[in-house]
Amino acid sequence: MAEQLCALLIEDSEDDAILIVNELKNGGFEVDYERIDTSDAIEKALSRREWDIILCDHAMPHICAPEALQIVHKRNPETPFIIVSGWITDDLADASLKSGARAFVRKNNLKELVPAIRKELKKSKGGKPRAKAAKKKKR
Repeated sequence: MAEQLCALLIEDSEDDAILIVNELKNGGFEVDYERIDTSDAIEKALSRREWDIILCDHAMPHICAPEALQIVHKRNPETPFIIVSGWITDDLADASLKSGARAFVRKNNLKELVPAIRKELKKSKGGKPRAKAAKKKKR
């Protein structure tokens, strides 16, 4: 039986979001997710519900991972925040980790995503994602 996972995807590419969600499903999760890509949308998503995990692209037209991380940490610092990026330098990844991101995974190596999420869920919630079910929302 698949584990429920409530995931907030801060991602400007719908195609990349679909790839990420498919990877999570293949890894044993039943994914309830919302895809957003602006600071206002992050604020609204954080105020509407609790998330098991936040997955964020590094560079997008309307926001970047460090800005998104600041917003998330002001409202909900205990929610694991993982950067999932097609392009990020090691220096930027290290700076993000020092700022509070829990991990980063390259989009060309998504097989590392599920183990990273499981590790962070174990640290933050005793290994279990929230069992809240909600409708999937895509933007």
